[in-house]
Amino acid sequence: MLMNDLVLIVESNTTKLRKLREILSREGFNIMTVTDRESALSICSKIKIEYVLANPADIGLTEIESTNNK
Repeated sequence: MLMNDLVLIVESNTTKLRKLREILSREGFNIMTVTDRESALSICSKIKIEYVLANPADIGLTEIESTNNK
């Protein structure tokens, strides 16, 4: 992965969100963060996001949906 690729983190827990951002930024990744699905969809429609790191519940996936998509 190129370090100039943009990573979007979707996490409703702001403490976890800050920690993930801190860790990945320290490793050289370009990070954007949001706390909900709607904000993530809005950003993805406007900006080229290379990778999304998300809690399935925060983006509206149920346990069954996330398991079936493996």
